[in-house]
Amino acid sequence: MSDRTVSSPTPTGDALLAQIDALHDDEPQQALEQLRALDVSTLSTSRLQRLSFLLDQVFGEKFDLWAEALARQRALVQQAGTHATPAIFRQAAIAAQVAGDADLTRLWTQALAASADAPLAKARALVSLGAVGFSVSRLGAESAGRLTLQALQPLAALHATPGNGLDAAFGAVTNNLASDLLERPLDDLAQPDLRTALQLAAEHAQRFWQRAGTWVNHERAHYLCAMAANALGFGSEGVAQARAGLALLDEFDQAGNENVDRAFLELELAMGLRLSEQAGRAEALARALALAAQFGQAWLDRWFAERSARNEALALHYQR
Repeated sequence: MSDRTVSSPTPTGDALLAQIDALHDDEPQQALEQLRALDVSTLSTSRLQRLSFLLDQVFGEKFDLWAEALARQRALVQQAGTHATPAIFRQAAIAAQVAGDADLTRLWTQALAASADAPLAKARALVSLGAVGFSVSRLGAESAGRLTLQALQPLAALHATPGNGLDAAFGAVTNNLASDLLERPLDDLAQPDLRTALQLAAEHAQRFWQRAGTWVNHERAHYLCAMAANALGFGSEGVAQARAGLALLDEFDQAGNENVDRAFLELELAMGLRLSEQAGRAEALARALALAAQFGQAWLDRWFAERSARNEALALHYQR
């Protein structure tokens, strides 16, 4: 009997996208190569929206290959056809704007507004904000702060507009932008424009989630604002935001389904109390550690350890 070589089956489009999604943060080069090998026509329609995000994040944010991201977004929008969602149009318009294609930016931004039943001005603001969100990690503190403030400028008027079309998207984008800014090197947190941009991004995220989110979104917006306040050295504000988030958990989560959130909120409460030199820090930290001991998942343990280390560095930075 002759030996036969048995090759591994080629992953389906959906399976390959799942692999890319799982590794794109830790192995961006591998994700880039696999995205180049992915045939968009092999994907389920329901997976096209996730691909649209990954194209901007991997090709654009991580490698500054916006022309290639745009080419692939064009193919994706064509593949989606009548099934294209507001999120697909948003990511495509972001790629077009950063790549400098004004015609496609206008076309897809108009499609975003129409598909979301939102004013065109609101869609334009969201695309511009998303473009900045994918760009600031490559910029110095002053440029990142200045561009973020420019992108945030139209948002104040949007809170007063009727209807909540695109509000959840604004909540997510401003949340991610604030999260990126608050993790920048400690010295960056002294730059005035960046400090203002961080504070405003977190505040806008909270306001949009108040309009469009669930109580969990509201609670997590308080967590974001607590982290932002503590990152800026505003301990009393960090305490107030953390306690507001914990109060929502007390009201809506008697079963303890969101104990991971509670652990991180207690950690930020302890940090705010330390920065503001108020009593109760040791008790809040003990509650956080007790909850974290029950995680049972390596990635959560790692995330908690990283947040703890970051808070310790912030405390030393602010001489607390």
